[in-house]
Amino acid sequence: MYMAIAVDTSKHPSKKSQYKIWYLELNTRGDVVAIGVKSRQEMIKNLLEYFRKHGTSNWRAFQKDQEQSTPIEMLDFISQNVHENTHFGNLPVLSEFQETLKCLSMNLELRAIA
Repeated sequence: MYMAIAVDTSKHPSKKSQYKIWYLELNTRGDVVAIGVKSRQEMIKNLLEYFRKHGTSNWRAFQKDQEQSTPIEMLDFISQNVHENTHFGNLPVLSEFQETLKCLSMNLELRAIA
């Protein structure tokens, strides 16, 4: 299972739909086994492949000001950009998520590379 934790939006106005999603990969016990980043297209492909095999979503998101995660469904990708999307418009951006990590006293920094 994947947990979307932050969104990295494109700075160029014409590329608003080319955002990246930072995520945690969780095992069946809910332990974090990896952290990574996927483009919107890679995430949709991953979600579609899993949905075809299992009939459910393998992605969840913790939106701002929410206490529980919610599933990310294919319907969420009908919108054109991150701010219209029901989940990703409400995900923290990288700098906001970094502040959360600081509050948790973790010595971990997330930065987009190129």
